[in-house]
Amino acid sequence: MPGTELRGPSVQSRIAPQRGRLRQAAERFQAAASDVTVGSDAWILAVGGALSGLGEAWREHVDFTEAPDGLFDELLDGSVEVAPEVDHLRRDHEVLVSAMTRARQLLASPTAGPDDTKLLASLAGISKQVEQHRRRGADLLYQVYSVDVATGD
Repeated sequence: MPGTELRGPSVQSRIAPQRGRLRQAAERFQAAASDVTVGSDAWILAVGGALSGLGEAWREHVDFTEAPDGLFDELLDGSVEVAPEVDHLRRDHEVLVSAMTRARQLLASPTAGPDDTKLLASLAGISKQVEQHRRRGADLLYQVYSVDVATGD
């Protein structure tokens, strides 16, 4: 996908576009989940669409980071000391996919709606996990490259 090539003139120019797309998808997801002023059917539709968008951005993020010669390989080439944090980020990828799958199941249940506490907790958990993952990733990038990639957010 254009703008997500790993190799390029600077760390920020390679990583910032991909991080920005993930951030925007997460913001759309949070906005849809928190807009309980609409009717239940409209809310379910909006949350489902935003969750799909977040899922797409997440898949792109995982591909960008975990692909052969992807960002994780580049980070590990630069320093073996970062291996535990890279492993943690990889686990985050799996956990988030599972959380999104569970949220889709809850959205499809007959009790789904903006007053379904189990569903709301699931959606809030996804938002929190994405934010924590992005923060951990930014911290790791800063550690390895001494570049603050969050400035583009």
